[in-house]
Amino acid sequence: MKWSGGSRGGKAQFLRFGRDEGAATVILFALLLPVLALVVGIAFDYGNASRQRAVAVSTLDAALLAVGRDLSIGAISEKDAPDRVQDVFNELIAQTSLSETKIKSVTTKVDPSTGRIEAEVKGDTETAFGGILGISSIGIGANASVNYNTLTVELAMVLDVTGSMGGSKISDLKSAAKDLVNILIPANGSAKGKVRIALAPYSNSVNTGSYAKQVTGDASRKCVTERDGAGDFDDTPPSAAQFPATWSCPSATITPLTGDRGELTSEINKYSASGATAGHIGIGWGWYMLSPDWNGIWPAASKPAAYGTKDLIKVLVVMTDGEFNTWYVNGNGNSSSQAKKVCKQARNEGVIIYTVAFQAPWAAQNLLKKCATSKDYYFNATTGTALKDAFEAIAAEIRNLRLSS
Repeated sequence: MKWSGGSRGGKAQFLRFGRDEGAATVILFALLLPVLALVVGIAFDYGNASRQRAVAVSTLDAALLAVGRDLSIGAISEKDAPDRVQDVFNELIAQTSLSETKIKSVTTKVDPSTGRIEAEVKGDTETAFGGILGISSIGIGANASVNYNTLTVELAMVLDVTGSMGGSKISDLKSAAKDLVNILIPANGSAKGKVRIALAPYSNSVNTGSYAKQVTGDASRKCVTERDGAGDFDDTPPSAAQFPATWSCPSATITPLTGDRGELTSEINKYSASGATAGHIGIGWGWYMLSPDWNGIWPAASKPAAYGTKDLIKVLVVMTDGEFNTWYVNGNGNSSSQAKKVCKQARNEGVIIYTVAFQAPWAAQNLLKKCATSKDYYFNATTGTALKDAFEAIAAEIRNLRLSS
């Protein structure tokens, strides 16, 4: 079939239209190319800003988690938290890809009543293409929050410094006790009352030191035994029932609640071994330093909080290497019998009791099992290393409770 003349003209017109359409497309594409490039560039800038914001969020989260942990263990105070958040954020951000980002501010709010930290970071990231439209930077912001533990701890260590603890055993005890202190109280001494620890070393009695006159009425005799009658097994204060005094007791004195790590370790370092074992008296004095009924005796910084105070735990750690074999009031039963009654009374007030047997005979182990809050709170250490492990485990449990409650 052949094209007619009219058909040849239509074909030429069609070809000219195709050429014109192609040229128009090229021209349109040439006109749109800068716009498309700018759109792609702006998209790149905003995508980069989004990535930068994600890094800022994750960095702020990490900073708050670190500071929340420090607050939980008492390493810093609420007052110091905003500065600490800023410092940690700066340290972490320097390790990220935010080199082109200018951080303008990190604002932190701490609410001790709810145990919550909230922080906001604001900054700018420079644009690569936005400057064409007068957009030299894009603002980025991030918000984060974390809860921290407001739990406080009052803990008393009741430590056996009797004659059987001589030699390497007293050294093992001092090392273990200091480990517990070091785990629970920060080295910088900034616990601000989050954790306070008391010491009750005992042998055949307890040395009350400078508190002798207040508890016995006799400043010249600092050693005390158990009471008979009112307050024999509970935490009745000495204003209602004073303690009998004696001349024989360990040289180491009681230390009421303190958050001063240096004071505690200094006192522990003084311990030496001598005397028999009146463990019930030691347990009693550990409890008295946790009892709010005794607030008329202790200095302001050492006064225990009331029983049942929100976000507070009271803990006794009782350690011995032998049977409780010394007592003074026959009508109250022997030392072991009295110890069980004192432990029960303390538990009834909500005091948590951990017990540690150190190379102790069966009778002593059995007593400590009954004194403890439960079987899970009893430790049997057969070596010096095991003793350290026991004290460290107790400290770790308390620290983890503070982090997770």
